Amino acid sequence: MILVGEMRDRETIEIALKAAETGHLVLSTLHTIDAASTVERIIGSFDSGDQQAIRNRFAASFRYVICQRLVPKREGGRIAVLEILKATMRTREYIEKGESEGRSLIDAMRDGALDGMQHFDGELERLIREGTITHQTAYLFATNPGNLRVALADLPDEEDESVVITR
Repeated sequence: MILVGEMRDRETIEIALKAAETGHLVLSTLHTIDAASTVERIIGSFDSGDQQAIRNRFAASFRYVICQRLVPKREGGRIAVLEILKATMRTREYIEKGESEGRSLIDAMRDGALDGMQHFDGELERLIREGTITHQTAYLFATNPGNLRVALADLPDEEDESVVITR
């Protein structure tokens, strides 16, 4: 097992990728907003001529991309909301070919609950329905607040929305 504190540059990403390709479990951090942007940051760290090869290598070697947002709870404190992208035939194909209309990693995560995948907005919806967070907080942290609002159309919006958010 290899732990890389943070992958900040192309050289570090290349070393981590080589280690993963040779059978090592590599754990690392990367400051991005979600799983799709994590994949794009890794690929975008390389010259455009190398990006397709990196897409293929990353798709073949990754197991999970797990992203976290610390969201304020209704009763105080914070809760970790996780987005989980798992390596499946579908997600590997989307990484290799790149995202396009009708072929996005968010769609794969949304459809991949049985595979253990989850997406931020789905988790925020669940936490609202459980009463753990407020609507306003969820909209502030959502990847797509408009879609989340539509998913919550069956719930009345709250009046008690006084939450201070710090990032």
